[in-house]
Amino acid sequence: MNQDLKIIKKKYGEQFCYLCRELFPTLLEKEGLLPKLLESNFSFSRELYYDIIKNNMVDSFKDYIYSLIDIDDKEKKLSKTPEELLDEAGYTLYKCEKEKDIQNFRKYYSEREELCTFRGGRLKDCIVFFAVKKDVDDIKREDFSSPTRQDRYGTSVISIQFTRDRSHTLSIKNRYNHTVANPDATFSNNLDNIIEGLTKSFEVHYGIKQNKVSKNFEIPNYVRARDGRYYKYNIEINNIYYCPNNVVIENFEAKRFPKERYILMETFIIDIQKKVIRSYDENIDDSFIESIGKIEKIEVVRNGEKKVITITPREGKIIILTLDIGNRLISLYNGNIKRAKNNFLYHNKYLKTLLLPNLTEIGSCFLLSNKDLKNLSLPNIEKIEDNFLYDNQKLINLNFPKLEEVGDNFLFKNNTLNQISLPMLKKVGHNFLFKNNTIIKLFLPNLEKTGSNFLNLNESLEELVLPKLKKAEFSFMVRNQKLKKILLPNLVKVVGNFLPVCRSAKVVYIPNLKDISVSLRNDESNSFEKLIK
Repeated sequence: MNQDLKIIKKKYGEQFCYLCRELFPTLLEKEGLLPKLLESNFSFSRELYYDIIKNNMVDSFKDYIYSLIDIDDKEKKLSKTPEELLDEAGYTLYKCEKEKDIQNFRKYYSEREELCTFRGGRLKDCIVFFAVKKDVDDIKREDFSSPTRQDRYGTSVISIQFTRDRSHTLSIKNRYNHTVANPDATFSNNLDNIIEGLTKSFEVHYGIKQNKVSKNFEIPNYVRARDGRYYKYNIEINNIYYCPNNVVIENFEAKRFPKERYILMETFIIDIQKKVIRSYDENIDDSFIESIGKIEKIEVVRNGEKKVITITPREGKIIILTLDIGNRLISLYNGNIKRAKNNFLYHNKYLKTLLLPNLTEIGSCFLLSNKDLKNLSLPNIEKIEDNFLYDNQKLINLNFPKLEEVGDNFLFKNNTLNQISLPMLKKVGHNFLFKNNTIIKLFLPNLEKTGSNFLNLNESLEELVLPKLKKAEFSFMVRNQKLKKILLPNLVKVVGNFLPVCRSAKVVYIPNLKDISVSLRNDESNSFEKLIK
């Protein structure tokens, strides 16, 4: 095997080595060239090959590597200012000199989509501009139900930020913020993708000269640091990127933690020597750390590409964490915790198995961002607050035999759940199982009270039995097309928009319902009233 390929195989894996042999035979003829290009542009990662294949980026990766040895150094002289060029592109440019200047743009961002920039202190490390489309008031968030980073809304307000060091690393931030992929790399972080000549114009008129920019290359979940390398990251929070291999990218600076002492598990630092777990960012308030308690011993055992971390607390039984190749938490067992406070692992996306056998109460935002959980065991859970598993996409079965109350947005976006057993459930908040499209039968024998949007956008449910329900709030079972049987023997009161578009129902038993005329839409009230009677 070519010596260069041996180096590549060792640092990036066998599959990546074969890909390079196929794509770059010419470069491999010059000894040392290809490893040098790769090492100066990509941090060592055995996942790089799979990410390139998964994202169909073989051609763009090939073009990018070849562009590194063929960068055109010609500079185009321009007289137009950034303000003039952006005006031609339909934007008004503002430079932020003080914190209050930044805060003036918060009004353009929807709830949960605000930039981390608005947290304050950004001007210390960055030169901050905002560019706002002239017709911004006509571009409404509600018109973009399936957002993409480059759509009209996402690019109608952008923040153009340069680091204050010599490199002047650029980040163009999207109006959606973290609702879309790579929001901090809008227009591929290339000003000339907004309008040609803008990069040079910022250099000439503001003195902001970036490092030489090669051909555009962008790969999901990778960030380019000041050292010129692309780093795969697991999570980005507050403009901090948490990467495999114990690397954190903050202000585009790569910081490394010695592997013999530390494990960077997503946003957490596990200090094996001092026997403590802490958040890297003090602004992150996650009750997971508190649930571990004081630690007596930490043991790490490698099992193939996984790490099994056994924690012996000073009080209670052992806790077991399992991490994948990228130090992402994929399994957790903790038999000690009885109450999970707010924000328990609320940034975790990759947990697949969770066993908390003695947990009885859960605070808000429990696993808020998780999409991968498949196995969940909470046999003693009694109460759950808001935003429980808000974004989960993998859970199929749910059995909580003691659960009595849940808050708002319970399993808000889950679209895989098809079996659910909640025999003791009495009260649910707003948006219960919102957008679930897989449950066919639902029997909640003790449910007495619902919030608004109960089973909203559920288009598969055929049978609903709620023997104790007395009051249904606004938008009860909206947009259901397949409901055939509904039994609500104790329902007395409903609040607006009750069972709209429910033409398929054949068995309807709601003997005590009153004020039908105010509960049903006019175009359906007559036909549905006959069914009830």
